[in-house]
Amino acid sequence: MRRGLYKTRAVVLNSFDYGESDRIVAFYTEDFGKIKGMAKGARRSRKRFVGKLEPGSIITLIFFYNGKTELFRVEDAALIEGFRNLRADIESLAEAYYLLELTDEMTRPGQLVHGVYGLLTGFLGMLDGGAEAALVQRFFEIKLLCLAGYLPHLVDCVVCRKPFGPGVRGVSFSSEKGGTVCGGCSPGVDGLVPLTIGTARLLETASRFDPEKLGRLRPGAVFQKEAETVLHDFIRYQIGKELNTKRFMSKLKKASV
Repeated sequence: MRRGLYKTRAVVLNSFDYGESDRIVAFYTEDFGKIKGMAKGARRSRKRFVGKLEPGSIITLIFFYNGKTELFRVEDAALIEGFRNLRADIESLAEAYYLLELTDEMTRPGQLVHGVYGLLTGFLGMLDGGAEAALVQRFFEIKLLCLAGYLPHLVDCVVCRKPFGPGVRGVSFSSEKGGTVCGGCSPGVDGLVPLTIGTARLLETASRFDPEKLGRLRPGAVFQKEAETVLHDFIRYQIGKELNTKRFMSKLKKASV
C-alpha cells in the first residue's frame, strides 16, 4: 500500500483507549483485510466519531497511511449499520463479540482474505435478525476456518485416508491430526473427541454453502452438541488459547441455569 488517503467499508473488531483522548481501533476492511488505526481525539469527539467506532459496527472508513508504520490514522467514519438489536442485552452482545474476536484471531494484519468481510457482516446481520445464536456460531466457525485455510479434514480418515462406509462406528476427531480419525487408526492418538459421521458431513457441507443458503440446513441436537465440542477444541488448538468471549459466554450460560 502506498502513502495516501484511502476509503473502504469496514467492521470494527475492537478498540481501546490510548492516552487521554485517543483510541486505537482494529478493523476488518472490505478492501485491505485487517488493519489497525489511531483515532485522534475519539474519546472527546462529539460529532466526528461518536457512536461510530463501537465493536461490531459497519462503517465507511477513511484513513491515512503514511507508508512507514502499520498503524494508520483514522480520518473519518460514517455509520452504515450499528446492529441495535445486538446491543439490547448482554448475551446478544457477547455472541456478536465472539464473531469479532474469532475473526481477529484467525486473520493477519494487512492480509486480505477474500470473503471474510462479507462473512462477518452477513453473520452479524443474522444474529441481529434473531437467528439461533448457536447455529450462527457453528456455521460461522466452519466458514471462517475454510476461508482462512484451516478447514479440518472431514470427508474420510485423516490418517489412512480410507472413506467411511455405511454404518461405520468408532469415528473420532483429532485437533492435532487436523480431522476425523477412524477406529482402526485411533489407538495411540491423544485428545480424540467422539464424532458421528452425520455431524462431520454436515460440517463439511456447511463449509461450502453460501452464507445466505445456510438457513436451509436443519441440524438436530446431536449435531449442535458435537459440532460445538469439536470446533471449540480445534479452534483452541489452532490459535493456542481460549477466546475471552468464549469463556464469558460459558459463564453467562452457567449463570442462567
